[in-house]
Amino acid sequence: MRNMKWSKKIVHALLFFALRSIAFVFRFLPWRLGVRIGGVLGLLSFYLLGRERRRSYESLRIAFGPDASIQKLRMIAKRNFANLGKGLIEVLNLQYLNPGQLDKIISIEGEEYLKKAEAAGKGTILITGHIGNWELMAAVLSIRGYRLNVIAAPLYDPRIDEWIIRLRRKFKVETISRGSPSSSKKILGVLRKKEVLGLLIDQDTRVEGVFVNFFNKKAYTPSGAAQLALRSGATTMMCFVTRLPGDRHRITIEKPIDLLESDDRDHDIEVNTALFTARIEEHIKQYPDQWVWMHRRWRTQGRAEKP
Repeated sequence: MRNMKWSKKIVHALLFFALRSIAFVFRFLPWRLGVRIGGVLGLLSFYLLGRERRRSYESLRIAFGPDASIQKLRMIAKRNFANLGKGLIEVLNLQYLNPGQLDKIISIEGEEYLKKAEAAGKGTILITGHIGNWELMAAVLSIRGYRLNVIAAPLYDPRIDEWIIRLRRKFKVETISRGSPSSSKKILGVLRKKEVLGLLIDQDTRVEGVFVNFFNKKAYTPSGAAQLALRSGATTMMCFVTRLPGDRHRITIEKPIDLLESDDRDHDIEVNTALFTARIEEHIKQYPDQWVWMHRRWRTQGRAEKP
């Protein structure tokens, strides 16, 4: 047992060193060249990371059914790994781009909805998933003047977690660590200050949640977004970032959601969580190579809630 703990510590230390080394080397490369090399590294990881590759196939078979050809699933998985490699380099190098360069590679649709929400003064909730380069989306929205706060689960290695938090902070994106003693107070404080709160709700995590359909199979889904939206009255919208040809990106902010409300709050939370999740599923179907298929989305089964 002690040897396993030490082996994990060694692996985490090597990973942290590798990430810092990549960040140092790639800062001297032109943006597009670095992104292309990141794609190659991501594709290489498809062949090297057997556990993540197998998990990707398992998730893809659930989503696309047993009749989907292995060639199709393999193509999606390979492109997915490549896109994640590109995304890593983009996040690491984003701080070295000037506003003019950003405008050339990133466009925004539906920003008028965000401006109207800000003018309404009720606070804003942006709901998305782990599809496309979500860290890039947060940074760009913050650069455009929106006070953005994101709820994020602590990573397995505190050094990497703190590094990512510092990277976000360079773009004035504040991180609220999910599950921390002060997280609830900070979340409500964001909405009281009429700022923007970003939530990703498409993973099976150890938080309060409900079971809703995701690719025709029940998936344990965080219910915090629906709870906050119903409780606060904040303007609630879906938003996505999509990788386009030429490694450009499009951020899409959708019109505010009309929440479903009744006298049964528990039912309302489940129904609205299902509504959000269905929209995320639609987007994943459009761009299947941009979601994190190696995540065990259907890991929790049954009706019991997690602790």
